[in-house]
Amino acid sequence: MAIQQLTKLDLEKKELEWLYVPDVEYFEYENCKRYLQLIIPYKRNWEENKKYPLVLFIQGSAWHRQEMYNNIPDRAELAKRGFAVAQVQYRESELALFPAQVIDAKNAIRFIPSIAEMFHIDTENIFISGDSSGGHIALLTGLTADYGELDLEGKNKGTYKIKGIISYCAPTDMMLSEGKGPIEDLLGTDHISNVPNLAKSASCATYLSKERNIPPILMFHGMQDEIVSIKHSRDFFEKLREFDKEVEYYELEKENHCPPTFWGNEVLDIVERFLRKNCN
Repeated sequence: MAIQQLTKLDLEKKELEWLYVPDVEYFEYENCKRYLQLIIPYKRNWEENKKYPLVLFIQGSAWHRQEMYNNIPDRAELAKRGFAVAQVQYRESELALFPAQVIDAKNAIRFIPSIAEMFHIDTENIFISGDSSGGHIALLTGLTADYGELDLEGKNKGTYKIKGIISYCAPTDMMLSEGKGPIEDLLGTDHISNVPNLAKSASCATYLSKERNIPPILMFHGMQDEIVSIKHSRDFFEKLREFDKEVEYYELEKENHCPPTFWGNEVLDIVERFLRKNCN
């Protein structure tokens, strides 16, 4: 006999969903347009004046062309927890050399107020994050937020406030990656030794000092990373400690480069605590 079952469930009501808004243009350059992928917390009945903190996320790609769509479900995990996400497309190194990618991230941040009301974004609580090369660009964008380095000249230049930086497996020292190819492509050279000043300006520790105002930083790195040596994160963490800056750093045992574990509940719990602690 077939099993026939009727069960009534009294479950906790879940109201927060997420909305995906693809390909929002944030800037037009002479040779290309650049876009955001928005993943927004969504309610069928909005609370009046409800706003959500924003995580500007930069997808890694060895500074080449990014895959902007495959990881939307991962970013949605943050939206489910009450954070808006804007995934940033930067100009790949084939289109523009460093520091174009940092300039792109800054232009994306300056674009956000124009859509903030429509998507319930809290412009007073903007964080920046990224993995691999995207983590590198996120760090540089946040580290220079108050100081104007690596930025446009003229009318598009302006200040912005970053409440915190989250990096995953980020290369932080260009000299550590000499000879790997993508670094040379980013800096437009055959050998990093040919452009020492440019390599220094693309290295994160350049923008650290005891006196500088640095946003809180959260870092993750896989201990078995074969693409970006864990030495990048370890050395940068020690520099942050040396200058008495606020930083949390987690090393993941048995993990390689940018693993799916970064978007599992254990790491997301750490990320959520960091975000909420540093919101207004």
